[in-house]
Amino acid sequence: MYFWAHEYDQHPGNHIRQQNYSIQTAASMMGAMAILGWKDAVIYQGYLTHAALNRGHQLVIEYEEQHRRAQAFMLRVFADWVGDVSHQWPAYAYDEPIYEALLANWRTPNPEDLLPGLLAACDRHTWQTGRDSQKNSYDFNQDWHMERVPVEILYLLRLRQWEGLANPQQIDHPLMAAPFDQLPPEQPVPEFDELMQGVLNRAREDWPQYDEVLSLPELRR
Repeated sequence: MYFWAHEYDQHPGNHIRQQNYSIQTAASMMGAMAILGWKDAVIYQGYLTHAALNRGHQLVIEYEEQHRRAQAFMLRVFADWVGDVSHQWPAYAYDEPIYEALLANWRTPNPEDLLPGLLAACDRHTWQTGRDSQKNSYDFNQDWHMERVPVEILYLLRLRQWEGLANPQQIDHPLMAAPFDQLPPEQPVPEFDELMQGVLNRAREDWPQYDEVLSLPELRR
């Protein structure tokens, strides 16, 4: 999606506004990658999403009206982790005290200091689950099947692990019951199958700029 938005941006006067990038999808993918231990993929996804945000490619209703605070939090933690990217979010991204406290303290050397914030975030997760409607939007809606997956909690714990920081031995909350009571071992990134590699080869053939547009240095620019 980012590639197509970028390509349309190269044509001044194009009436098609390329706001096609979902921060909910992107943050959920980033969290899932972190749970699996795919560090390079998390880094790439985080920079890709910030590039989309800072170039105005995000979905308007999702960004301006649905107020996905958990996903904004995950992306703000990413920005704090890497230290060289940022985004000026709307006011709603800064108005959840639970997330503000976790963001300020997620690197604390003492894992027990995180427990009150993590437990509060677990509580918030449980009442931010449901089916989106015209009246209500939920950070962990049924579209992504994240109602029962503490993706934002495990994401934060994996980043701490990558920073060499100890995590709490136990988070005593129903959301963190097995199999989510601990981070799984890091998994290998699967190789592309023949179909996926064929699609990628065709994209590179049809659009020679494909790799450059989506390269990490270009996204970080």
